[in-house]
Amino acid sequence: MTRDDFVARYGAIYEHSHWVAERAWDGGIDPGGDVAATLRRVVERAGHEAQLALLRAHPDLANRLGRSALTDHSANEQAGAGLDQCSDEEFAEFQSLNTRYVETFGFPFIIAVKGLDREKILAAFRARVEGTPETEFRRALDEVHKIARLRLAPVQPAPPPREAISYDDLHALVKAALIHQGADDLNADAVADTVCAAERDGAESHGAFRVPGYVKALNSGLTNGHARPRIVDGPPAAVIVDADHGVTPTAYTIGLPALAERAGTMGAAVLAVRNTQHFAALWHEVEWLAERGFAALACTANFPYLAPAGAVRPIFGTNPLAFAYPREGAPLVFDMATSAMARGDIQIAARDGRSVPLGVGIDAEGRPTTDPNAILAGGSQLPFGGHKGSAIALMVELLAGGIVGDLFSDLAAEQADGSGVPPGGVFVLALSPDLIGGPGTRARAEAFIDRLAAIPGIRVPGDRRHANRARGGPMLVQSALLATMRSLAGLETA
Repeated sequence: MTRDDFVARYGAIYEHSHWVAERAWDGGIDPGGDVAATLRRVVERAGHEAQLALLRAHPDLANRLGRSALTDHSANEQAGAGLDQCSDEEFAEFQSLNTRYVETFGFPFIIAVKGLDREKILAAFRARVEGTPETEFRRALDEVHKIARLRLAPVQPAPPPREAISYDDLHALVKAALIHQGADDLNADAVADTVCAAERDGAESHGAFRVPGYVKALNSGLTNGHARPRIVDGPPAAVIVDADHGVTPTAYTIGLPALAERAGTMGAAVLAVRNTQHFAALWHEVEWLAERGFAALACTANFPYLAPAGAVRPIFGTNPLAFAYPREGAPLVFDMATSAMARGDIQIAARDGRSVPLGVGIDAEGRPTTDPNAILAGGSQLPFGGHKGSAIALMVELLAGGIVGDLFSDLAAEQADGSGVPPGGVFVLALSPDLIGGPGTRARAEAFIDRLAAIPGIRVPGDRRHANRARGGPMLVQSALLATMRSLAGLETA
C-alpha cells in the first residue's frame, strides 16, 4: 500500500481532517495493525489547536443531511439513526441546541450515533449542552475516536481469538504449568503473581505471554526452579541477595522486606540482586515499596538488543527503568524500556503479523525497517530519543552490572544457553521522603502531583494501570496462548 492509497482509504475516517491519516503514514503506521489506535495517537499528540480544528471540521446534526457537508460515512450513519426522518419539531430542537452548543464550545455537537435513535441522541444533546468547556472538549474528542473505530471495524483484520479467564483461574493455570515443567511451589507462585498482575493491569507483553519463556529457561537448566535466595554480607546500606540462579520474583520475597526495613531506618538503602533472571515487568518492585511509603527506582540490563546512538550493532539491553513515588491513593508509577519499543511488544507484533513504526529498529544491514521479524532476526532495536535514550541505557548497564556486580548485556547471551531469558543483576534504590525531606515532604509532593494532574490532557503515570486493576472482572487472553499453557500444565494438547 502506498501513502496515497492509505490516505484515500482512511482520510475520511476523521471526516474532513485528512491530516490525521497523512501524519499516521508518515510516522510509520502498520496498515494491517490497529489503525484506530495509531490514528488516535496522532490526534492526541497533535495539540489543542489541531484537535479543535478537527472538531470544527465535523458536520453538525442540524443540517438535515446536507450532502455537500457530509462524507459518505456520516451520511450513512445519520440515516441509520433516523436523523433524515426528523419531524419539524425534532429538527427545530436540534437547531436550537446546536446553536447554543456551538456558541458555548466553539465546535458542533459530535456523538457516535451507531446504535442510537433520535430520542437517545436528543437526550444526550440536551445533557451535554450544559457541560463545561473542558469536559465537553474531551468528550467530543472521545466521541470522534469512537466514531473512527466504528468506521474502521469493517476494514480491520480480525484479531486473534481470545477467551475470558478470571485472575484466580489464570494464576492457577500459570502456576500449574510452571510446576509441571519443573518449578517448585515457591518459585511458581512468585512468577504467577507477577505474570497475572501484568495481565490484569493491561501489560500483555509481560503477562501470560511470558510463560513459555519461563518454561524454556526451566527446561534449559538456566533457571533454577527450586531456588532458595539468601542475603549475603554487604555494607549496612545495601541488601545483597544471591538469587541462586532463580527468577527475581522469588528473590524479592526476602529482598524487598529487608530493603524496606533498612531504608526505613537509614533513609536510603539499595537492593542488589545477583545471579538472577529478571523476566517480568519492572513496576512490581517499585510499587511494592511506594505502597510502604518509599520512593523507589529499579533497573536491570538484559540481552544485547539495543544499538547505541550512531551504531548499527547491539551492545546494550533494552534496559528498563522503573520509578514510583508514594501517594495517599495509588502510587505514581512508571516503567519504561530505554528502547523505542519494548522487546515484548515487538515480539507480539511479529506473532500477530503486524508492522512496527519506523524508528523502532534496524535490520541486519543497518537499514531502518518496520518489519518486526527483521529487527528480531539479526537486526537491532534503537534507543528512544537518540543519544539521550542511549545514555540512559548506559547508566542502567553500570548500575545493574557495574554496581550490583553482575553481567553486562553484551555478555549475558553467552550465559543464557539459548533460553531467551536474560541472566544478570537487578538494582533497586529505596528512599524515605519522610526521613530525608522531613515532615510535610510527601504532602508537598502530593500537592505538586495534584497540580500536574489538573492540567488538561495530562495522565499521571500509572493511572491507566490502576484503572485497569480497579475495573476487575475476567481478562481476555489469546486462546492459542491459553491452549499452550494448558499443554505445558499437562491438561490438554496445544
